[in-house]
Amino acid sequence: MSDDEQVHDQLPSVEEYKTHVDPGSRKIDPKRIMESIQPDEDDEDFIPDVDDDLILPPPDDMDEEEGAGGQGGAHYDYDGNPYEEDDGDYNSEEDDDYNSYNSDDDEQVIHDQLPTVEEIHAQRSPQKGPSCARKLGYCFMTLIFLCIVIIPPILLTMKDDYEQRKQEITEFLMTKTLAKGSQLDDPTSPQAKAVEFLATEKYDNSALSDEKLIERYTMTVWYYATNGPKWRYQMRFLSSEDTCGWFSWFRNQRSGQITKEGVICDTPEGAATPAIGLLDMPSNLLEGTIPSELQYLSNSLEQMHVEFNPGLEGELPQELQYLTKLWSLELQYCAITGILPDWLGTKLPLRRLGLSNNLLTGFIPPSLLQQTNLQILALDDNGLTGNIGDFGALIKMQYLYMEDNLIQGQLTNQMLANWTAMKEMDFSRNDISGSLPSDLFTKMNNLEILDLHGNDLAGPLPASIGDNNRIVFLALQDNKLTGEIPVAMSNMIDLQHLDLSRNEISGKIPMELGKLSFLRYLFLGSNSYDAQELPKELAQLTMLRELSIKKANLQGQLPAWIANFTELQLLDLDQNNFQGSIPPEMGDSLSSLDHLMLNRNALNGTIPASFAKLTDLNLLLLDHNELTGSADVVCSIPDLRLYVTDCEAGLFEEAAEIECSCCSTCCHATNATCNMYDWNVNLDPIWEYGYTRYIYTFSQNLIEKDSPVG
Repeated sequence: MSDDEQVHDQLPSVEEYKTHVDPGSRKIDPKRIMESIQPDEDDEDFIPDVDDDLILPPPDDMDEEEGAGGQGGAHYDYDGNPYEEDDGDYNSEEDDDYNSYNSDDDEQVIHDQLPTVEEIHAQRSPQKGPSCARKLGYCFMTLIFLCIVIIPPILLTMKDDYEQRKQEITEFLMTKTLAKGSQLDDPTSPQAKAVEFLATEKYDNSALSDEKLIERYTMTVWYYATNGPKWRYQMRFLSSEDTCGWFSWFRNQRSGQITKEGVICDTPEGAATPAIGLLDMPSNLLEGTIPSELQYLSNSLEQMHVEFNPGLEGELPQELQYLTKLWSLELQYCAITGILPDWLGTKLPLRRLGLSNNLLTGFIPPSLLQQTNLQILALDDNGLTGNIGDFGALIKMQYLYMEDNLIQGQLTNQMLANWTAMKEMDFSRNDISGSLPSDLFTKMNNLEILDLHGNDLAGPLPASIGDNNRIVFLALQDNKLTGEIPVAMSNMIDLQHLDLSRNEISGKIPMELGKLSFLRYLFLGSNSYDAQELPKELAQLTMLRELSIKKANLQGQLPAWIANFTELQLLDLDQNNFQGSIPPEMGDSLSSLDHLMLNRNALNGTIPASFAKLTDLNLLLLDHNELTGSADVVCSIPDLRLYVTDCEAGLFEEAAEIECSCCSTCCHATNATCNMYDWNVNLDPIWEYGYTRYIYTFSQNLIEKDSPVG
């Protein structure tokens, strides 16, 4: 095929052109054709041009007819390859031909508008133009003209506008006493940086009302005062949007829920425009101190949640007392210092206060504990002092977290009568004394979490303990409780966590505990029980994940029904009097075991070969028994870090009782100092993790020398 024929084949025919032309039109105008296909802005098949002066369809949505050479379609060279359309001007001769359109003959007119083969060749032939040197000269002269004539006046105008706007903002702040002159004169201060931003930003803040300008200034100061440039997420702060647009969307990885964090606005009652109601920036690497300028949000700010920012330090600014609508303040896991100010209870309508894990000291102000609207109070892990009796006035309290402080006093039936709404209460690791009140498990009918471990509580467990069947978590370890475990405890049918270890409880472990079928964590060890075998009724607790009954005067054979606990991750039967061999069923069924402690018993025989299947083991203690043979059956377990057996020779050159090539420590039954740690699992769940274990650690306290071995 010749070049002429190939070009003709690429040109649209008269019939194709007719399909694109309104029969009543006088002339085919490309601009008119484009205007005739203006799309709906909501039409997803079209995308706007960046200059907003031309609407183009997405390339993937072009039909074959447009792609073949119609208006807006692709163009092809002689070889059929696409090329950019040349938008150069036609010469005057072509214009004359174009204007000589005769409306009497449509087909002839259309033919006249189609370029001939010669015209196409002419357009594609090289054109002579100005030389390269001349073009460079034109560019250089234009650049000089811009630099000397055009740009300087523009820059001067911009500078004048900036200076004027900066002066206006400064005068506004000073007149309304929103800033001090010393702050604005210091270019490194958050206040001066905020003014600089407001004077230079593209957003037209000059049209803002006084309230909205103050709001924007306050949030800009917050940004610079907390080292905004190094935040984990910028949340569109300092963007050219209204301040209410300074937020980002986040997806909760656990729930899948999508929420926004940053500046969250709503329209206060009686107001015409939205205002900041919530400042929500948890875990965002904030550093610095809380600026006093937050007081200027007093008409709208109701919630402030900036927890888990350990770089946020200093004392609570006293100006926060002017936030008279603030009912929720969360600053847990920061570095807040000083004392709790009295105005927290007298000035703010608090319903939720979280200041856990800070560096607070001193006495808890009585005014705060008289705040009867408080429903959530988290002051745990500080150095606060007070008396537990002062908390009795919190009649609406539902979640009370005070662990790891210096609270003293005694629980009484009188204060419990006010806590009928209480759902979770944690006073663990304080200095609370006395006995457990008889109404503890009867008056607080909504109670689900009760953690009083690590205090100085004494006396027996109340006989009414089984009257509350809603409790799921009960931790009373590390006290001085006496008496027997009440059989009525078996009525606590929802119980999932029970820890009575390291007290002075006597009697026997009730077989009725086997009815607590939802138990996942059971810790009963280190008490003064009578000698007994492990109650076989406990075999029904098939949901157990952790079972610790160490130093509990247990005897007899290690029961094979322990293999029923297929979900078990920790088994601690250390310091008992178990005899006989280790059931091989344990290795066949307990595949989830991480920690196994059978040390300091009287077990004999060999280590079952089935233990090689315990591939998740991290810790295995088998020392101070009478095991023989080889201990290498578990040497192939990849994550086994601590493995102790009696693989050491005696003091008088007695042969080792067992051989081991991979043990981390070798002991001998006659060596009373080898591996004499108590190996207590430090189980101290906290509310932040839903009172579930998040890591295994062990105490390193040596057991007393007169402790029994074997």
